[in-house]
Order: sequence, then C-alpha cells, then structure tokens
Amino acid sequence: MLTAIGRAAARRVLFSSSRPSASKLATQLPQRSVSRPNATVFAVARPLTVSAWMRSPVKGSAGGSKAKKATGAKTKKSPAKKKPVAKKKKKPASAAAKKPKKAKKTLTPEEKDKAELRELKKMALLKGPALLPETGWAVYVADNVTAGQGKLTDKIKEVAESFAALSVSEKESLKSKAVSNHNANKDTRQKWITSYPEEAIYMANIARRRIARKLDKSRLYLIHDDRLPKRAGTAYTLFIKSRFSQANSGTASGTAQDTFRAMSEEWRSMSESEKQPFKDEAAKEVETSQAKLKELKEKARAYWKAQKGPAGQVPS
Repeated sequence: MLTAIGRAAARRVLFSSSRPSASKLATQLPQRSVSRPNATVFAVARPLTVSAWMRSPVKGSAGGSKAKKATGAKTKKSPAKKKPVAKKKKKPASAAAKKPKKAKKTLTPEEKDKAELRELKKMALLKGPALLPETGWAVYVADNVTAGQGKLTDKIKEVAESFAALSVSEKESLKSKAVSNHNANKDTRQKWITSYPEEAIYMANIARRRIARKLDKSRLYLIHDDRLPKRAGTAYTLFIKSRFSQANSGTASGTAQDTFRAMSEEWRSMSESEKQPFKDEAAKEVETSQAKLKELKEKARAYWKAQKGPAGQVPS
C-alpha cells in the first residue's frame, strides 16, 4: 500500500515542470511514509529507475521518433572513401604538336617547260627499233668504221676517200644491200608499231607535234599507223579519187599538173545535182571519222593515265 503511494508521488514529481531533487521529494511524502525507513529509501532511490524508464519512452511520442532518427543517422556507415585516380601526365605541347608539312616547291616557268618536255619525250616513243643502213654509203660506213683510237672525224675522212675509190660494181653491190635492208626495216618498223596499242601511237604523234613546236623544229616525223582513223575527205577530194585513173589515162601524154587542171575544170562545170552524191559520201565519212576519233581519244586518256602520265594531254 505504501509502495503504491510512493510511486504515484514520484510520477507527479517527474511530470511536473520542475524536477525536484531527491531530498525535496523526501520532504513532500506523508509523515507516515517517513516513519518507515524502507519506504523512504525506496522513494528516494526510485527516480533512478524512472530515469531508466525515460530512456525508453512510449511508442508514438514525438520524442521517441526524434531519438530514433538521431540514433539512426549516427548508425549509418559513412561511405568508403574512393582512392584518388592517378591523372595521366599530359605530353608537353612541343611533343604533341604535329610536324608541319613541307610546302610544295613552286616551279619557275622554265622549270615547268622542262618538266613538260620530259613528259612529252616519254610519250613520243622517240626510241624506235634498231634499223639497218638503207643507203650504199651508210652500208659502207657501218662496215668500215669501228670503235677505236682516233677521232671520229678523221675516220670518216679516211672512209670517204676509200669509198670514192670503189669500183662501180662494188658500189652497186652496196646499193643492192641497202635495198634489202630497206625492205627488212619496213617489217621491223611495222612489228614495232603493232607492239603498241593504237592509242599509244596516237598519243606519240601528238607529243611529237608539240615537241616540234616547243623546239621550233621544221621537220616533223610522225608514226604512220594504218589503224589510226583517217581524216575524212571533202566532196572534191572524193571526186578527184574517182576521176584520177580516167583522167590520167585520157591525158597520157600530159603531165600530172595538166591532169589535175582538167579534173578541176570538170568539177567547176558540174551542176549541184551532179556534185550531191560526192557531198553525201563526204558527210558519211566525216561522221564515221569523228566517232572513231572520239573513241580513240577516250582510249588514249585511259592508256596514259595507266602509264602515270599527264592524262589531260589529248587535245580536242
């Protein structure tokens, strides 16, 4: 009975605004409780148990939730610190910078002409096949001039003197040999020409014309290839071809100049209806020749491009 009264007194004291000390609590108890030493000791010692009860408050109270949050925040493990990643050392600007490209050398006009001339000579196929001497004098020089000591001019003088002293029969023998060499050279030259495609011969002739213009050469040697398209004739040239044999036979006593003069007068005296067949034939030849020439130019560009040459050298 006294124990229950002591507990009630302790609760009133704890829930009041001011918390009295244990000595004050003992004076507020009834006199009958003081008379019993055990009750007084219990009443004084009770706040120790009440303080333990305060550490575990009733569920739902504001104080309890705040305490839980506070303790929860404390119990959270701090995230593990990441090891610092070693940064790559940047290369110095001098090493990272690219080497500047070499500027192309600008050629002077003279250097450009020389470079173009080299390309033209390469295209022109100037080094032809080895040919035999085609005259009696050339045959005699080839047989008698040998490489050795002395000047070439002195050797030529000696050979010229000995050639002049030859008999007629010996010179005729040299001429016959030159004729046979000429026929052999035709076959050799034709085999050499056909060893190249027709577009290569076409490009070679173009290069030879340009070389002659650059070097101001009066003589021009072109490669004669029957595979190349012929230039279309005019109506007048076709008429001359058709009438040449008849006109030449009719004026056998006259010269070639008289024959052409007679054909020219005949052409002028013809009417337009008589000239029309030759004009139509000439128009067909022009059309055929242009088509063949266009195809040949395309082949020539492709051929020279494959040879690593100036692909745009083919003129229109």
